[in-house]
This record gives sequence, C-alpha cells and structure tokens, in this order.
Amino acid sequence: MQLWKKNFLVIYGIFLAVVCGGLLLLDSYISQNEIRQWIGQARNSERSIYYLAAGLKNEEVSRMSMNLNDAARRYEEAGILTRVRVNEYIAADYFPEGEGKDAGSVGSLIEVRRIRGERYLFIQEVGREDGVEIAIEYAQELGSLSKLQARRMWIFCGAGLAFAGIMGFFLYYTMRRINRPVNQIAHELRTPLTGIRGYAEYLMMGKLTEEDRFFAARQIVDSAKHLEDITEKLLIMGNVREGAIRIERIDTGKLLHELEEKYPNVEARCQLEFMNGDKALVLCLLDNLTANASRAGSLVRITADEEGIRIWNNGEPMEEELLRAFNKGQELPASRMGTHGYGIQVCREIARVHGFKLRFRSSKEEGTEVFCQISNEK
Repeated sequence: MQLWKKNFLVIYGIFLAVVCGGLLLLDSYISQNEIRQWIGQARNSERSIYYLAAGLKNEEVSRMSMNLNDAARRYEEAGILTRVRVNEYIAADYFPEGEGKDAGSVGSLIEVRRIRGERYLFIQEVGREDGVEIAIEYAQELGSLSKLQARRMWIFCGAGLAFAGIMGFFLYYTMRRINRPVNQIAHELRTPLTGIRGYAEYLMMGKLTEEDRFFAARQIVDSAKHLEDITEKLLIMGNVREGAIRIERIDTGKLLHELEEKYPNVEARCQLEFMNGDKALVLCLLDNLTANASRAGSLVRITADEEGIRIWNNGEPMEEELLRAFNKGQELPASRMGTHGYGIQVCREIARVHGFKLRFRSSKEEGTEVFCQISNEK
C-alpha cells in the first residue's frame, strides 16, 4: 500500500473516532439532562399525591380512599402507577400484584426498575404528618424516553457516519490530488536522471573516441536541460497555485515568434495583436502544448485570433478515452498520459488562473488540435 494511503487511513481513523466520540458524548450529556428533567417532573407529581394524602389524613377512610383513588386513576391513564398507604391502610393501589416496595421507614427512594417487563422510574417516599405515617409509591414508565433517546442515538450515528463519509471522500480526493503530482514528477525526473547516470558511466569506461565522448557529453547536457525544464515547470506550478501571477499586456506576435524559433517544424499565423496574462505563464502554457504537438507530428501550425489560439499537428490521433479525459479535465496516471506528461497538468492550472478554456479534438482525417479560448478582459 502506498504511503499516502496509509496516512489517509490513519488520519481518517482519528477523524472518525473524534466525530463519533464527540457525538456519543453529546448524546450522553443530552440524555442525562433529560433524565434529570424527568426525575424532577416525576418528583413534583409524586409530591402532589403526598400532599393530597397529607391533606386527607384526618378525613373518613371512605372519603379519603375515594379521593385518592380518583387521583390515582387519572395518573394510571397517563401511564403512571401509584400506591398510597396511610398508617396501615392502603388507600389506593394501582401497582401490579407483588410489585412495588413498601419500606416502613421514613425516607425516600428514587431508582429505575422493571415492572411487567418495562422500565419505570420508581419513587418511594415515607413521611409523618402529625403522627400519621404516609407512604407513597410512584412509578412512571420510561418507554417514551427510551425510544426518544434510542432514536436520537441512531440519528447521531447516521449523521456522524454520513459526515465522516463525506469528509473522508474529500480528504481522500485532496490527498490523492496532492500525491499525484509527486508521482508524475518522479516519472518525469526518472528519464533525464537515468540518461545522465548512464552516459556518465559510459564516459568513465575509458578508451573512447573523441566522437563518442562528445556524443555522451551532448546527451548529458540534453538530459540536464530536460531536468532544468521540469524544475522550471514545478516552480511555475507552485506560483500558479499560490496565486503569484502578474497580469500584463502581451505581444502575441513576439510570443509565437519565440515558439517558431524554438521548434523548427512550427508554422505560426497571428491575427491577434495583444492578449492579457502573465507572460511567463502564458509562454509556458503555449510551450508545453507546442512541445506535445511537435512530439506527436512532423508539422505543427499555431493560429491566434480574437477567439483564441489553436495548435494543430498532423500526428496520429489521440485515443478516444484520453481525448475524453482531457476535455473533461480528469486526472490521469503518468502511465496513461504518455508523452503529454506533467505538462498537461501545468497547462490546466495556468489556463484556470487566467480564465482560459482548453479543448482538445483529434481525428485521423483532420489531425489533432488544441484550442485555447482566451479572455482579454482587463
């Protein structure tokens, strides 16, 4: 596995743990607050029954039982179980048989327990009012709270995974995009470095004719120039991505004349007097496109007019897949780019910062043409 992919997995794993851990902590905090609120509300309801029983403690047993049962029945309709004991008399009992807890000591108890297989918030309070012992047992079902918390937990998990997935995609895409130029650079550098090393070892063999030594030295110089050209492209790419460009008025005729002098098989026709842009970057853009065209065909024509600049060559047509990828701006591995190499990526970046558009077309009958649609807005 490539190093950048390993780094991605480590970073993404940490990010996933932070996101999911943070959401779980948030869910736990919200759940605790909800439980505290439920306890407070249940405590207030339980105290209401206690005060009602305390107010009826001196009434007749039948009247007290009727009033307490009426209140307990309304609580039961709301899913709340109650049991009221005044001294030894059970004034109201809406608990299932055998459920509940009646401790005979003064005090209170709050806990979560299961009644009939369901979770209930159970509150017990035993107190004395003017010598009369009052015991209240109160149980409120937690089913709705449990469902709410479970639903929120699943929502948090889903949202966390979705967010982590989206961020993971952008992280992977960004790291791959950062790493791809490195692979392309390595691919570009391998050729001149191999040439320099090979011909240097050839010179060290000795017993070479003057012609052989000159040929080897010439190859080393050419490889060094190629290496210098790659380095210049990297520096230009850095300036482009940092936004360090200077827009000026460029003499298009002189620009095309420089390309004619550099490439013997180029014919240039200029109908555009000036264009706006960074001269060094625009020259690099056209130089890369012209170099690709010169390698592909024996004849290259460059035409500049108000619409843009066209670079045509009479070489073999490009593969349909490669042509489609170039027009869609898709990134391709160095092995698929062939002789186009790192220069196409440089051209895309330069065109993007200038507001230019690159379009490729290629056929066996008409040859291959790159059209650079320019913008001369000031």
